[in-house]
Parts: sequence; structure tokens; C-alpha cells
Amino acid sequence: MNNHQGISWLNDTQAILKFIHKLIHELPELKGRLMNLNEGDLLFSQGDPLEHMYLILEGNITLTRTQPDESEVKLITLGPGSFAGLIAFTTGEPTLTSGRISQQGQALKMRPQQFEQYLNDHPRLKHPLQQLMLNNMIQRYKSNLRLQTRTHLLSKELNKERNDLKKAYAQLEKTHQMLVHQEKMATLGELVSGFAHEVNNPASALMRAAENLIEIYSKFESSHYSYKLFKLGLNAQPVDSNTQRERMLMIEKRYPWIHERSSVRKLAHMSDEALNLIDENRKKGEMDTLINHYEAGKMIHNIRIASNRIVNLVKSLKSYSRQDQNKEEYADIRDGIQDTILVLSNRLKFIDLDLKLHDIPRTCANVGDLNQVWTNIIVNACDAMKDQGALRISTESNDESILVRISDSGPGIPENILPRIFEPNFTTKNQGAEFGLGLGLAISSEIIGQAGGEIDVANKTGCGAEFSISIPIRDDC
Repeated sequence: MNNHQGISWLNDTQAILKFIHKLIHELPELKGRLMNLNEGDLLFSQGDPLEHMYLILEGNITLTRTQPDESEVKLITLGPGSFAGLIAFTTGEPTLTSGRISQQGQALKMRPQQFEQYLNDHPRLKHPLQQLMLNNMIQRYKSNLRLQTRTHLLSKELNKERNDLKKAYAQLEKTHQMLVHQEKMATLGELVSGFAHEVNNPASALMRAAENLIEIYSKFESSHYSYKLFKLGLNAQPVDSNTQRERMLMIEKRYPWIHERSSVRKLAHMSDEALNLIDENRKKGEMDTLINHYEAGKMIHNIRIASNRIVNLVKSLKSYSRQDQNKEEYADIRDGIQDTILVLSNRLKFIDLDLKLHDIPRTCANVGDLNQVWTNIIVNACDAMKDQGALRISTESNDESILVRISDSGPGIPENILPRIFEPNFTTKNQGAEFGLGLGLAISSEIIGQAGGEIDVANKTGCGAEFSISIPIRDDC
């Protein structure tokens, strides 16, 4: 309603009220319906049948509604010219609100039958009251429209706040998962550090024992047959199964008096040079003793290989577990890839691994975090291939970045879920897909993003998926 219409309504209402005041003085039965409004009095209560309707001549009546939680909501304040109880009066239903006098004044109190009688008996009163009722209805309708508009706007704002809250919750959940991940990796770092320390001591002891045995044998004259056999055993090379069977047949013919299978097997492992040396010195010592000199060298050779493997594995574990250090260093990320492969060697033992780690520049990076990325992708690839298939890892670079590609020969990723695999808490395992995904890829994406790089995935032509990871070349550690 514009200002002109508002003034017109006000003027019309005042004129009608002035006319009704005049009629009240002229009509005794109308004057008998006049009541005083005392501030604070309750005219009617919500839910009660309403026997009277009130035309406010002076003062105010406030309508309120009690909510299910017992709180009271103020709806509207009715002033002079307004009807209180109009809807209940018109419909005959219990009142939807409570009416309390908020400003003293006067009102006409009428029953439905009386109201109709007044209209019939006093034609002069009929038009003003009908006009007031119509104006009241119009005002209530306009108020309802404004309320609906406001409710719609509030609903939109509420939906926006709800969406913002969902986004904030998702971000909070993502941050929580990252904190849990960091805590796990910090704990892993501590465990690996303690494990590496404990394993390193016996491995070092084995290495020292092997070197001491070599030193003891070196006290023999270098030309002595025992030392020569020991040296040949120390440099022994493995023999495949087919060659082993052929050489055992040859040994049985060459030494028919040797009946123990274990001795035949040991001789079959020896080189021709060692067998010739045994033939030359058989009369100088027992056959078993000659064999034992060679076996001693071979055992120490195995001890050195096993000890070196333990040392290298411990070194890789210590390097791999640097996630807890949370610091950047100037490094060749190929070292981290190699460490990850060694740590995951048990998962890769039936995988055809193709490494093309071409020369790339060193860069500033959190090597431990990157190792987690390589781990997540390689483990997912093993899951997709069911630990059998081909895995290819390659590196290359340009002037600005290093590119790492990791591809597998698995079934690939369903196209309908390909855009979602880096979302937190998204998994395909409960959707019947073959490609195993989980929180690991969301963390991988977060790590690469924090490093200033990008990670992408696509299905290869034919079969399998390929992850492409780009990492910027930096020297600002």
C-alpha cells in the first residue's frame, strides 16, 4: 500500500469511527454494547470458542500465539477501526490467537446474532461496519502477503546458511581426517625410528661377524687350497633349477662313491674351477672338509647380501617415514619413489614393474608427504590389478615442473565416478567397482595441492588407469 492509499484508509477509518460514535449516542442498545478496555486484561485465549467480536474504538489490542515450546509470539497490534476476533467470528472456529489489551480504550462488544440484527435494524450502521470489516480483511490479506514474502526470503537465507554449514562441516571433516592422518604418520615415524634402531644393531653385528670371518680366512696363505676354495665360495653365483639338476647328474657320475644327497647338491653348486681344485687336493684332506671351506665362503657371501638388504631396507624405512618431520628439503624425488617401492616390495612381488626414472632436477619438496602420495596410488593400483599385472612408473621434466606418471593394467575407473575420486570420504568399494579408492586419494590431492602441483587421472586406451602428478621445480627451501 502506497502513502496515498495509507492516508486514504486512515481518513476513511477516522470518518467511519466518528460516524459510529455519533450513532452510539443516538442508539441506546448500541451504547449498551460499549465496554472499557483496561490495559493488561485478557479478552480471549488461544483455542477457546469465541462468543464475541470486538470493534476497537480507542486503544490497542495485541494478538499473540503460543508455540509448542510454550513461548509466546507477538503477531500484530490492532488499533482503532480494527476488529478483534474477526476470523473466529466469521468461521465459527475456535480462536487461533490470544487477545490482550495493550493500551486502554473502548470497544463495541457484539455477538454474531446481535451484529446481524444491528445491520438489519439500522441501515445507516450497515455500510460503515461492512466497510470496516472489508478494510480489515484487506489489511489482514496484505499483512499475510508480506509475511509470506518475508518467510520466503528467510527460507532462502536459511537454505543458504544450511548449504554454507554443510560446506563448513565437510571442510571440518576433511581437516579432521588430515589431522588424524598426520597423527598416524607421526606415530609411524616414531615406530619406524625405534624399529630401525633395533634392527640396525643386529644387522651391523652380522656384517661385522662376516668381515671377521673373512679376515680369519685371509690369514691362510693365498695359495693354500682351503683359502682358494673359501674365496670361490665367497664369490659364488646362484644356479637356476634346470642347471642344478644337470650338474647333480654330472656330479653323481664324477664322484660315484659319494652317496649323501646333500653333498651331491653342494658340489653341484660349485663352479668348474672349484671342482678342479677339489680334485687336485682330495688326498690332502677329507672331501667333507674341502666342501666346507667352499660352503663357509658361500655362507658368508649370503650373510653379507642379507645384511646389506636389511641395512638398505632400514634406510628406506627411515627415509619413507619422514612424514612426521613436516619440512621441505632439496631432494631428488626419485629416491622417495625407490624407497616406496622397496617398502611395498611384498605387494609388488607378483607385479611386472617397469621403471623409467629418467634424470630430473632436484627440487624443494616434503619428501615424506610425497612418499605417501606414491604409496596411495601404488596400493590402489595393486588393489585394482588384484596384485597381478603390470605397473609402470616414469619421470620426466621441463623448465618449470617435474612430471611423474603411474599407470597400471587394471580394469580402469568407471567414467561416471572418475570426476569424484579425489573427493574426501568417497569410495568405489561400496559401489561394486573394481578400482579401490578411499580417503588416500583425497589426502594425495591435498598434499600435491599444498606443494603447488596438480594431480590428474585418466583411463588409458585399452585398459588401466594412469595418474599424472606435476610438481613445480623450486630452489627456495
